[in-house]
Amino acid sequence: MSSVVRGEQLALAWAILLAVIVWSYAWKCIALWKAARRDQVGWYVVIALAPPFGLLEMIYVFLVAPRVADLGEM
Repeated sequence: MSSVVRGEQLALAWAILLAVIVWSYAWKCIALWKAARRDQVGWYVVIALAPPFGLLEMIYVFLVAPRVADLGEM
């Protein structure tokens, strides 16, 4: 019985890890795409080299990119 529970816990841990990896790389791809479209080489390099946790990418997508777009419309 103990090995069954351990196997289920291991499967759940792998599923969570896979979900986190997919989440992180999805945000990284979105942020890289937006930085490339706006010719922001500095941001592109920082995002590409940053650890894959998604936080920096979300900051760029929601805070930095909209400001740059607003400045371009002026």
